[in-house]
Amino acid sequence: MWPKKLEKYRSILEIRDYIKSKKVEFKRNDLRGKIKIAVIDDDSFKPRPNLENYGFQFDELQDIKSIEKISKYDIVICDLMDVGTNFDSAIGGASIIGEIKRNYPSKYVIAYTGARANSPESIAAKEYADAHVKKDTEITKLVSELDEAIDYSLDPYEKWIITRQGLIDLDVDLREVVKLEDAYVQSVLSKDANLQGFKSAIISAAIPGHAKAIAQSLAASVIYRILFPS
Repeated sequence: MWPKKLEKYRSILEIRDYIKSKKVEFKRNDLRGKIKIAVIDDDSFKPRPNLENYGFQFDELQDIKSIEKISKYDIVICDLMDVGTNFDSAIGGASIIGEIKRNYPSKYVIAYTGARANSPESIAAKEYADAHVKKDTEITKLVSELDEAIDYSLDPYEKWIITRQGLIDLDVDLREVVKLEDAYVQSVLSKDANLQGFKSAIISAAIPGHAKAIAQSLAASVIYRILFPS
């Protein structure tokens, strides 16, 4: 039996099946056009014209000096070679990917490269990236990879699971994690596109600043405005 204080606790499991049914309301092409994807690459993103014909949208960044530059994107494609010079040039884009995942664990990051599988950049990227795509990958395969990234990005259940693990890895008190999960689920189930209840819980939570930033990055995602349009 639950302790009395937890009798009204709403578990993340409550939104798993609900969100699956919610996403059925959208057509695949509609979903592709609703989430803009950041591409970090010193060269032009050659597949872009073809992928835009499929409905995807992109912003291209040649390199970044701060990961705050990608804070508004839920999906990031990052080259491994000749980028990351402002972080760790020894492992290139993998240093950007690692920094993104440490600070925004719920973002979906794809390592995009023509580098050898045994290069330092590729080896390091395997530790951090959610997916790996070769630069010569055929368009239909790339479409499939991006659809998978969008499916994840539009799943509040999966995004919370990753965020929760990030908080636990920072040794956040589990009682605070439970409070945040309850507030998050309440916000989602009430179809609150602004996650106001969750944001208030983050502000009042007795957790370190880095942990708050991780939770706030989840709250800032555009997905809730997509799932719950006003």
